[in-house]
Amino acid sequence: MSQNTLPYKIVLSALLLLVVGCSSDAATSPEPWVYVQPEQLDDGWETASLAEVGIDEAPLARLMNRVRADRDNTVHSILIVAGGRLVFEEYFAGRTHPTYGERAITYDRETLHCLSSVTKSVTATMLGLAIAEGFIATEDEPIFDFLPDYADLNTGQKGDITLEHLVTMSAGLEWDEQSYPIGDMRNDITAWFRYSGDLVRFVLERPVVADPGTAFVYNGGITNVLGQIIGRATGERLDQFSARLFAPLGITQYTWYFLRPDFVYASGDISLRPRDMAKLGQLYLQGGVWEGERLLPAEWVAASATPAFTLQNPWYGHVGYSYGWWPKSLQYGAGAYAASGWGDQVILVMPAYDMVVVFTGGGYWRAPSITSHAMMIEYILPAVR
Repeated sequence: MSQNTLPYKIVLSALLLLVVGCSSDAATSPEPWVYVQPEQLDDGWETASLAEVGIDEAPLARLMNRVRADRDNTVHSILIVAGGRLVFEEYFAGRTHPTYGERAITYDRETLHCLSSVTKSVTATMLGLAIAEGFIATEDEPIFDFLPDYADLNTGQKGDITLEHLVTMSAGLEWDEQSYPIGDMRNDITAWFRYSGDLVRFVLERPVVADPGTAFVYNGGITNVLGQIIGRATGERLDQFSARLFAPLGITQYTWYFLRPDFVYASGDISLRPRDMAKLGQLYLQGGVWEGERLLPAEWVAASATPAFTLQNPWYGHVGYSYGWWPKSLQYGAGAYAASGWGDQVILVMPAYDMVVVFTGGGYWRAPSITSHAMMIEYILPAVR
């Protein structure tokens, strides 16, 4: 063997590995993304191209190529409605919500997606609908007017708690679902979720620690009390009553989650298709009117866009809390607000841009490698001319 043979073989092997490696990368790397206008279906949406509504495709191409190349991304869908027309619609593979076992799944436009706490915004919307249809006179009504079987708890300042305090999470009851992670029994929503007794009583037995209406405390328990009250006031369980809003919107596929056979989980885990999420956002963008029919009071929509409370520690561009919705920072234009849920589920309403943007995601147990907020600030908003 000559002295040059071994180095030659090493160099040749290295070159072969490099070629094979490059070929492998080329085989596994996604092709550059190409924009396709959303398909026109008989589902109530008119579609259009990005160019028709003046949105620059280039920033969205960069976003899509980034998401598709990132094996750790948890994005499940991105939809954009501009000028009342669906102009962008993309879906990805991921895993189902923990409530449904975290199974591998490839999402598409027909897939129902579990929306976590976006459900709170839907439940708040149902209160607005109950008021619009005359089942409830006003959000100022005391909650115990609807709960005579809990009269023994109607003592002291608890008698001052109104429906508005429930929908703005300012009932003043002791509650903590922020200090400990989901699954920890010290987290009040986890303890409530696993409680085998009366779920309404569990919440209303809590001591009053602030004057009702004076302080925002994130509290899924009181959203569930609100859901029960809506059912009592309307004579229809929350899921049944919701059909009164969903039917005019053409929303036919949805599921509510049940904690007990007759107890709807009003604060979490409704499942909708992303196109139908966008319809709810568009209804709010249009001031509560859909196809010429008023479904929600204009005052209710305005209150949903206006902070009832300002957050001391803004997050993901959320700067306040309103009637079940999160008003957004001025980065999103004046008057923007969103429904938001664990895992990065979002319905974003942006009046300044005449736009609705929807995200679904699977960032349940770890922070997403790119959040909906980052996608908006870095790519989507720069695309709007």
